[in-house]
Amino acid sequence: MLVHLMLELYNCAPESLSSEPVLRRVLDEYPDRVGMEKVSPVHLYDIDTSNPLDAGMSGFVVIAQSHISLHAWPEYGEVDIDICSCKEFSQEDAIAFAKEVFKTDDVEAHFIVRATRSLRPDEPDPARLQAAMELRRARKGHAVAEVG
Repeated sequence: MLVHLMLELYNCAPESLSSEPVLRRVLDEYPDRVGMEKVSPVHLYDIDTSNPLDAGMSGFVVIAQSHISLHAWPEYGEVDIDICSCKEFSQEDAIAFAKEVFKTDDVEAHFIVRATRSLRPDEPDPARLQAAMELRRARKGHAVAEVG
């Protein structure tokens, strides 16, 4: 199972939507705020298009369970945030964090459950987990031996 929370926040503080430090902090802190494991650095891009009204900031962070992304349009006072995960999380906490950072109560939220036929179990089979951990250790040991 995969859960996907999509947030559209309107009437946001424009200065927060054009602030690279604020947007970077949001993506950096979101995984902890919703109980996820961050596995990549934050990627944030200043988007400049042929239409200046479509310009803004877009970014994402990869989490062990999937990803968190955002797209901010200061011209419109709007930010869209997606949290996609195979691990359940508190929608309320995710929404509260976004409202706090972007200083708005004008939120549209959509929540869907995806991958309902996935063969990936909620809890891994202990034997398969142990075998995967041993394989990972062997690969890491092999890579270290090659370098050394």
